[in-house]
Amino acid sequence: MDILEAIDNRKTTRKFDSIKPTTEEIKRIINSARLAPSAINAQNWKFIAVLNDDVKNKMANSVLNAYEKIIANLNNETKAQVERYKGHSTFFTHAPLVIVCVEEKAPAFMEGILEKAEFSPEEIKLMRPDSYLLSMGGAIENILLTAHSLGYGSCWMVAPVLGESGMREVLNLKENQKIVSILSIGRPAKDSTEKRSPKKDLNEIMEIVE
Repeated sequence: MDILEAIDNRKTTRKFDSIKPTTEEIKRIINSARLAPSAINAQNWKFIAVLNDDVKNKMANSVLNAYEKIIANLNNETKAQVERYKGHSTFFTHAPLVIVCVEEKAPAFMEGILEKAEFSPEEIKLMRPDSYLLSMGGAIENILLTAHSLGYGSCWMVAPVLGESGMREVLNLKENQKIVSILSIGRPAKDSTEKRSPKKDLNEIMEIVE
């Protein structure tokens, strides 16, 4: 499968069969992340491949505990909305492979320069996107496309990060490491009926300046 075909055909998968990727496939998938560009080539990332069901369940429990703390401070109407959302945050336990995407704290050179130049925090925020987080996004997209090319479906998840405080202990993360995304990966279940989410027309999002 070439890269254009992978981009054109990949879709989000939330229902998987039980077949686990091989060790060589996992290495190939994560190696694609390693080869992504990163701000000032910091490569300040780590990708934890979780196959162990017990660890997945402990991660999910951390997410559920976080939801309980959130719901405790909400009115009944909002609680009902959050309860519906909660189910979309823990289905990763059914994926054969979960990849936890971890960013390691690194100094931002230009942000420090702008502080020395006495720009305000608000001005710096407008002038400087989170370059390291953008780097993580590029690495994650490489993972998703590579997994698709190998016949695996995937879902890029952010909601489970609500439970990061509990997951840190489960995954033995260091103080300078932060979870930014969780990816669920596996072969799509035979009875999966998921379709690719509709995308805006190209003319809606593109502008050419000549």
